Amino acid sequence: MYQEQHIIIRILTHIFDFILLNILWLLTSIPIVTLGAATAALYSVMMSVVEKKEGYIIKDYWKAFCRNFKQSTVVWILLLFLGACLWFDLTLIGVVPGLFRQIGTVVLGAVLIFYFMECIFVFPLIAKFENSTGNMIKNALLIPVSRLPYALMILFMTGAAIIVTFLNQRTIMIGAVIWSAIGVSVLSYANSLLLVKMLAPFMLEEN
Repeated sequence: MYQEQHIIIRILTHIFDFILLNILWLLTSIPIVTLGAATAALYSVMMSVVEKKEGYIIKDYWKAFCRNFKQSTVVWILLLFLGACLWFDLTLIGVVPGLFRQIGTVVLGAVLIFYFMECIFVFPLIAKFENSTGNMIKNALLIPVSRLPYALMILFMTGAAIIVTFLNQRTIMIGAVIWSAIGVSVLSYANSLLLVKMLAPFMLEEN
């Protein structure tokens, strides 16, 4: 009986922590320009939870947010700029006729895959390692490719969550509630379970 109560309390504690982290992430992402730092901070805490190194949620989150603020913000602004360029290219391809449209679609599709990988993996790397911004951006592509099974599962989970959210107007409304309450934290935790394994050899190498 005591063991069952302990498990229930632990589950409820994790749920509360996830909701709290979700709120912290939302609040620190409101200026938009700080979304990169907020995401790096969230992954910093979540990977510590997976590794059973968690301490004080708010303190650890804020510490990671401040520590990674400059580098995460620079990377996020670069990604925003690149995303705007890709959006412009998408609209441009739509008016290009014939064979050039097909070639452009294939090339742009490949670029979008790498862009998606960069967006997903660069902030966990910033949360976990100390390195130059250029190396962070490069490693956000090289490390997932070298640990492809883990990377594919992370990309699938993240992509599936986004696609399901935007299926129709109803899923968008439901998704808005879930993402605002706990969804971001749950997804980052699920990703962190795989990220810790994916990054384990590089952690040993750094140590």
